[in-house]
Amino acid sequence: MIRRFTSGAMLALAACATATTSTVATPVAALKAAGEVTPESLLALNSICRAETPRADLKSPDIKLIDGMGTGGFKVDSSSKGAQDWFNYGLALSHAFYHEDAMRAMKRSVAADPSCSLCAWGAAWTMGPTLNYGLVEEKRPDALAMAEKASSLAKPGDEKAARLADAIVARYQKSEGSTEPAFGAAMKQIAEAYPDDIELAVLTTHSLLIPFRGDDDRGLKPALAMLEDILRKRPNDTGAIHYYIHATEFDDRPEDALAYASRLGELAPAASHLVHMPAHTFFHAGQYQDAAVVNAQAIGADKDWLDQGGEANFPGAAAARRVSGLPPYYAHNLAFGLAGALMSGDGQLALKYASHADRTWPDSAPASARAYPVSRSWVALARYAPEKALAVPEIAGDPRFAVYRAYSRGEAFLQKGDVAGARGEVKALSKVKNAGNSAELIIARGVLEARIAMAEGNPRKAARLFDNAARVQEKRLSDYWDPPTWWYPVRRSVAAAYLKAGDFAKAEAEAERSLSQWKHDPLALWVKGNAQIGAGKAGEGEATLAEARRLWRGDFNSVTVDAI
Repeated sequence: MIRRFTSGAMLALAACATATTSTVATPVAALKAAGEVTPESLLALNSICRAETPRADLKSPDIKLIDGMGTGGFKVDSSSKGAQDWFNYGLALSHAFYHEDAMRAMKRSVAADPSCSLCAWGAAWTMGPTLNYGLVEEKRPDALAMAEKASSLAKPGDEKAARLADAIVARYQKSEGSTEPAFGAAMKQIAEAYPDDIELAVLTTHSLLIPFRGDDDRGLKPALAMLEDILRKRPNDTGAIHYYIHATEFDDRPEDALAYASRLGELAPAASHLVHMPAHTFFHAGQYQDAAVVNAQAIGADKDWLDQGGEANFPGAAAARRVSGLPPYYAHNLAFGLAGALMSGDGQLALKYASHADRTWPDSAPASARAYPVSRSWVALARYAPEKALAVPEIAGDPRFAVYRAYSRGEAFLQKGDVAGARGEVKALSKVKNAGNSAELIIARGVLEARIAMAEGNPRKAARLFDNAARVQEKRLSDYWDPPTWWYPVRRSVAAAYLKAGDFAKAEAEAERSLSQWKHDPLALWVKGNAQIGAGKAGEGEATLAEARRLWRGDFNSVTVDAI
């Protein structure tokens, strides 16, 4: 469930959100922002506002045992409370993907009892690959040394510690191929030998899922079976929920995780990545506003974590990214939240995400760190503050700046009714250098050309252009949902073009195609509903429009076919 404030707390915080949004240019008539900020939007706005307050003056990270980080841990071979506490905390941080801090916690566990085999095993575990990061090769010798230390410390007769040590020593041996599938299989055998130790099963599921990122899906079904068994026994296990969200996403059945995802943030309110994780399920399931809100909350949780001494870096971080001083998934949270706000039509929140991106990655930040979160935020300006979009300066260092600047300016010109200006941005896109055959570049140009055709009253031409761009998006953007590389489903614009052309059957069919992937998209529903009414199915159409109205956070009466 999304964490909510009481009404009194919301009123107390409202000044921050109002102050940051009141100076935004009045949204344009085509798709203007909601006249009032909803409670959910206010919750998200205030989370981002909190992240913009001055950061605690800490000279270096100073990890502490704090509540709210989620579940993790099992009994180690030590009588030291410190060794046990830091081991448990290290595994909780591991499940929450605080990668560097998990290693730091495990080092404290080892220091508390240097004779503890499982403490050394935990330290070796946290040096290894995860779903999001491979093994940093220069860390392999250290990881192997720690694994071998765990093996040497295993007490006589402690079969579990010995088996875990043997498995992780094998994991870090140099090999021509990946050792992860074999490690996952070994962990599965160990977990099955100790069925009462549920944490071993949770750790195993992560190990089984890691090869999926390398297109090896052999561990997916076994992991899903184990996760469903774990969650029947322990439904509030935050590590299991985390991995179940990913596994159901990989298995193309994200809705199965909704009940768990909806409460993960409350179970681990201090763990930014766990607060964020429901967005994967929400976005797949078409709950775009919820995805926007939880990512804002994750940004707020990151601020709190840093204030308490948490580490800002992540495995293998390049120097250019380390200087940002941000936690590992900050840009991911921002981009995902922005995507949710744009899909739900929450103009106030989309603009807040955009201003936060510009503030967090200023001109002085390296282009390599800045391009991903900042360039895509300009879409929000194009939609809801076109004058600001037109004021974005040229930025060198990454072709995404040029692509999204021209695209957002083109959208902004069309919002203002300036077709000639939009044509100029199509020409600018044709001159972008070093972008190669970028799918984003192809889609940006195709969408702008199609929108120009719509503005000029040629919807049939627009339908062809939109369809070409949609095919590129559907074929080439394999990271469709993590968050989506392109900000909206271009297929819905194909439907809108057919609607404008009066071809209601094709408009409804294309809207359905779009909705099959981007479920419950309110603008695709708007097209579908109007197409149904145009085809004489008034009852169905009104019901579809009612659903679209319920989901859209902007001014529903201002939606126009040319801007979809």
